[in-house]
Amino acid sequence: MKTLSFSLLLILATAFSTFGQERTDETRITINPKTGDTTLTESIVVSSVEDITPRGHMIIINPLKFLLFYNISYFQKISDNIVLGGGIQVPTVSGLNGFGANAEVRIHPNGKNLKGFYFAPNISYNYLTSDDESTSPFSVGVLAGWQWFPGEQFAIGFGIGLDYYIGSIESSNGDLESYNGAVPALRFDIGYAW
Repeated sequence: MKTLSFSLLLILATAFSTFGQERTDETRITINPKTGDTTLTESIVVSSVEDITPRGHMIIINPLKFLLFYNISYFQKISDNIVLGGGIQVPTVSGLNGFGANAEVRIHPNGKNLKGFYFAPNISYNYLTSDDESTSPFSVGVLAGWQWFPGEQFAIGFGIGLDYYIGSIESSNGDLESYNGAVPALRFDIGYAW
């Protein structure tokens, strides 16, 4: 719970630090060389700051998912609005073995790929075994998220959505539960982009 609280606090702090404006107070003194007249001008300049660093690749992990799976994903810019990604994962739970893979398309309506708001349809497949049981859940889902860069290459993202699982269990003794139905999805990711 401490890790989750710290992660959410880090997200909020970073979000508020990346949005804003810069204010510059200026005072200018001008002296006319012919007449000797002095003019004092004070002004306030307010400007918006936007990160325009070009990025085409990103590697991320989801630390929240480490409770169940070690994971890593790679994303590649396809166009200004489309980013393709894929990832792999392996279970962290003792007595559970297997692997998983996922694919995702991030659609950035603002045209600033790898940055800002996105919709992400996704699919995933896992093969999990536990003693004499095995299951192969397949999911189809969608996320709405936000990706930002508090540093030039340091990436932080947050997403929320819904996954629909379809799966079967071979040999049941009650350790693995059914993988059928809709499940809420929560994503917090950190990574590196270039």
